[in-house]
Amino acid sequence: MIEGEVIKFYRTKAGLTQEELGKGICSSKHVGKIERGTTSYSSEIITLFSERLHIDIRKEIANFEKLEKKLQNWHTAIIKLRMKEVESYKNELEESPFINSSRYDALYQLLLARYYLLHNDFKKTITIIQSLQRNYKDLPPFERNLLLHVIGNYYLGNYNNSSTENHHKAIQTLKKIDINEYGNPEYYYHLAMAYAWTDSKVMAYVYAEKALNHFKETSNYLRAINAESVMLLQASTDVHIDFKKLKQSYKNLIHDSEALNAPDKTGMLLNNFALEYYKRKEYEKAQKYYKAALQLEKKPSVIYLQRLNNYLKSSFEGKLMRKSALLNSAQKGLTIAEDLKNQHYQVLFTLLIYSIENKTKESLEYTEKTAFPYFKSRNHTVLMKRYGKQLYDYYVKEKEFEKAVEMSNYLMGTVKLDN
Repeated sequence: MIEGEVIKFYRTKAGLTQEELGKGICSSKHVGKIERGTTSYSSEIITLFSERLHIDIRKEIANFEKLEKKLQNWHTAIIKLRMKEVESYKNELEESPFINSSRYDALYQLLLARYYLLHNDFKKTITIIQSLQRNYKDLPPFERNLLLHVIGNYYLGNYNNSSTENHHKAIQTLKKIDINEYGNPEYYYHLAMAYAWTDSKVMAYVYAEKALNHFKETSNYLRAINAESVMLLQASTDVHIDFKKLKQSYKNLIHDSEALNAPDKTGMLLNNFALEYYKRKEYEKAQKYYKAALQLEKKPSVIYLQRLNNYLKSSFEGKLMRKSALLNSAQKGLTIAEDLKNQHYQVLFTLLIYSIENKTKESLEYTEKTAFPYFKSRNHTVLMKRYGKQLYDYYVKEKEFEKAVEMSNYLMGTVKLDN
């Protein structure tokens, strides 16, 4: 009962034992039962406790009840990416004297973890996850599923080294969520993202569509753009797709994101749109949209490195920049990757530099000794296929047939695994 929670909070704050609070009123054992909500009690006892603790019990109960509504509102703001509201509710909650009460502590910590995920603070997120796993062995149904959602998002977002292994872990974790207990279909989007990262196109599309329907039903327009962009990426692999319709879909989404003043969404869509041109070897248009996406991500970050790498690859393959300018920009990308301690982009920019310098032999040696083993260790299927094929062709050309057969068998096994 709420009265017990309030009494316990203020008794602890006053530094009183249960025996000291109950002296002349009731036994310490009865005080404990009242605080835990496991016994009935008279209003007179609560009044006497309140007088001893110098509190207005009705006012404090009202404040306690408001806390639950504030936590719900904070969760909604996080889901809808309303960042001003997110910060405002966080500040309000931090000022609440009851925020770490036994009733709300787990929920508050879980939402705090989601807050840190929004800011890509994975260290604070994992600290909260580990603390909850250590201190709460039997969470209520909603909180138990929210914890699974947070852990799944942690695996999904913590991609500093682009580990597909983490994306598989995200899928395994998110699939454990019981939607009937949780009631938050938002996690379908995160499942879609995890499947997309593992190149499971059908499952990515299915869950993105479920997420899109939910976001439309809840008027969550920013997240609807995310879900629809995932669907477009998966649909674009269909050889029968009408590219004119695909282009128009991207232009519509880009327009919507600009209207919503969401530069992060606009940048993501521009990058994905550029990819469609790049796949069709329309390098000039690809470069144009990659450049626009890059300009929207000014800070040194993993996203910045991704877009810079994409921009330079399209420029290089389309012969759209001078060699000196390409090399200078690629070296800049490598330096940023080193500063961020991001091995994934250190490898990719090193390979790009070898390509720009036309150092084929050095590139293949680096691929064999460093790049391919790295992609293999991270279980990065797409890059394993791409660079494994290069190595296979190299082994055949050099008549290293044993290595060629080994690589061929490995690549066939990888394809079989994906299907």
